[in-house]
Amino acid sequence: MTPPITSQDKDIFKSITTEVDVSKLKRRIMRDPYWTGRIMEVRRKINNKVDKADTMPNNPELLALYHELVSEGITEKSIKTEHILKRLKVRSNSGVAVVSLLTKPYTCPGRCIYCPTEKNMPKSYLSREPAAARALINKFDPYKQIWMRLKALTMNGHPIDKIEMILIGGTWNYYKKEYQEWFVKESFRACNNWGLSNEKQTPADHTLSLEELQHMNETATARIIGLSIETRPDYITPSELKWLRHLGVTKVELGVQHLDNGVLDFNRREMTRESVALGTELLREYGFKIVYHMMPNLPMSNPEMDVEMFKELYNGLDFHPDMMKIYPCMVLRGSLLYKLVTQSKIDYKAYDDELLTRVLADCESYVPEYTRLIRVIRDIPADYIIVGSKKSNLREMVDAYQAKRGVKQVDIRAREIRDTEVDPNDFELKETLYETRTGKEYFLQFVSRKEINGKHLVAGFLRLRLPSKEGRDSGRHVAEIDEDEREQNITRKNWGLDKWRAESEAFAATHPNRIDEMLDGTALVRELHVYGQLRPIGEEGIQSQHTGMGKKLLARAEEIAKGDNVYGFSFNKLAIISGVGVRDYYRRRGYELRETYMVKDLVI
Repeated sequence: MTPPITSQDKDIFKSITTEVDVSKLKRRIMRDPYWTGRIMEVRRKINNKVDKADTMPNNPELLALYHELVSEGITEKSIKTEHILKRLKVRSNSGVAVVSLLTKPYTCPGRCIYCPTEKNMPKSYLSREPAAARALINKFDPYKQIWMRLKALTMNGHPIDKIEMILIGGTWNYYKKEYQEWFVKESFRACNNWGLSNEKQTPADHTLSLEELQHMNETATARIIGLSIETRPDYITPSELKWLRHLGVTKVELGVQHLDNGVLDFNRREMTRESVALGTELLREYGFKIVYHMMPNLPMSNPEMDVEMFKELYNGLDFHPDMMKIYPCMVLRGSLLYKLVTQSKIDYKAYDDELLTRVLADCESYVPEYTRLIRVIRDIPADYIIVGSKKSNLREMVDAYQAKRGVKQVDIRAREIRDTEVDPNDFELKETLYETRTGKEYFLQFVSRKEINGKHLVAGFLRLRLPSKEGRDSGRHVAEIDEDEREQNITRKNWGLDKWRAESEAFAATHPNRIDEMLDGTALVRELHVYGQLRPIGEEGIQSQHTGMGKKLLARAEEIAKGDNVYGFSFNKLAIISGVGVRDYYRRRGYELRETYMVKDLVI
């Protein structure tokens, strides 16, 4: 019989402030029969099995034990302790928990030479990439993928009430609309059911509509506060964007890769920089957040062209992505490029790691404060890569190079407060303006008055779009204005484009909506985001989340929309492309749901 727990042993989590403290605690538990027994009980609950008693506890097990002791009144609740016990803390340091879902294998309209094709996988995805491996285990079932991911996040101590859902795999728009809707419905059903008893869950054979499932998600335990899809720029049309709003999509990731039409043509991308510009502007017209996928080191490009390409992204009225993922070109097994290189049909040499680091650093130097640089390399197992960088820590190499030459990185991700404890009063509101073809963009951000760790950190931001008089206010849209230009500049149409466009337009004709009418005379909030360690909804914040910054950003956006702006524009309404799971937040601030947007009438 194990001895009773003594008073001095009760609070074993007291004073846990560092990783070293956690390591000491694990060793202490292994020496104490009582705590070893408690860990074994936790392990049984988590894994439904018992490992050997001499196995060192891991962080999820410690976190589960901590929660048990809190519920028993033995240990005091400590946010600092919870944070230090979390694994992969970066997963929720940006304010949301990210869940990526892979769609089933399906025909992709792209024939790009660098893109791998693996049996039983969607185009461009490899079975041993993390999200792809999870999808394969679950036979691409979205419901099962979500539950596996939410279980892992919960076990590792991450709140899951704010979910950013990313749907990946091939070209999303090219999937049949019936499949798209089913996939999204199952995603909402899974999140709605999380945390509920079996009898309260919505079954798979339900008859609920997508709108009904979305409404349920507004108050669910796991709320989808953002929904993202991947597609091609030439598959962006007004009818498709209205369909995406029906699904609840708030962010679109575009495969741009390069801005030189010669490079795009050689790599069989079958699209042009003009289609990128037009698709991007149309996305802004409907309030979407925009992510570019960029690919330096493509065949026919060179370091100078790559760096100039990033400079072009932010010069003039075109492009200006909100976020970016950089995937340097690699020769991968299963791609046409692999055959061309190994059979010596083209002379292609990838940049070595030193040159690639310099090129990426020079490219990054053009990324402004209003863009978030999400990634600088794709997480691909090294044995897939025949030619190209195999450095999984390439971003750290770029960061070190920038620091060595004294370059301050200013993109959003480089300046997030992450897990830094701050006083909201130490932050001030900064406004940045830039223009695009059919509108003006205000980027509002709360930045630290003083440098913290050498940077003016960002705690929250808002993207506000003011449509110009030549745009939506006149009842004309960028796609209609420039349709002739669009057709003239698509030098090599994608083989599936005409058939897809005809089907899309036919579907739109039988499913009318009034989004265009509603958005007339309307300013648009395209994104509102408060950074910091993710706090559960309703919990008081010690950093930036739930400290009033979001409310202040929104109030300033309303002032600008009503006329307090340098352009003299004024709007009757402010619309927000809100994620389903955050609609209640805007309702409490006077907004109501209209045509899938949260809208507020402005008194001017």
